Amino acid sequence: MLPIQKLFSSNERVFKINFEGITHEESLKEMNNCNSVNWVLGHVVFVRNSVLAQLELPPVADASMNQVYARGVIHPDMGKAVLLDVLKGMYEQSQPNIIQALGKVTDEEALEKLTLFGFHEAYHLGQIGLLRKMLGKEGAIK
Repeated sequence: MLPIQKLFSSNERVFKINFEGITHEESLKEMNNCNSVNWVLGHVVFVRNSVLAQLELPPVADASMNQVYARGVIHPDMGKAVLLDVLKGMYEQSQPNIIQALGKVTDEEALEKLTLFGFHEAYHLGQIGLLRKMLGKEGAIK
């Protein structure tokens, strides 16, 4: 497995662990002036469209998600939020295609962009770990 594949595989492991026991209702809570768990995951899924585009794969997120989950959206209308289980499914659906396609990338510039996307995703999945604690859940990464 290539390092870039390991990065996205590690992200998936953190994703699975951090979401254990979080309900959709909990995912919508905004705490301490932070984005909600739902927004963070929706943003990760939405940005995965860029990863998929770089890999010449079809998008996983609908363009309508832009109005809620795009970077820079101030005070998103969480009444339009996607159900947490749907967001989780989108993430999981895209994972095998990403891992497989990453193994075929040889262009150095493309690998740099994909590594940045992988870091971006890891950053936000770490935020979910903190938000999970703010929801009163036990830390999932031990």
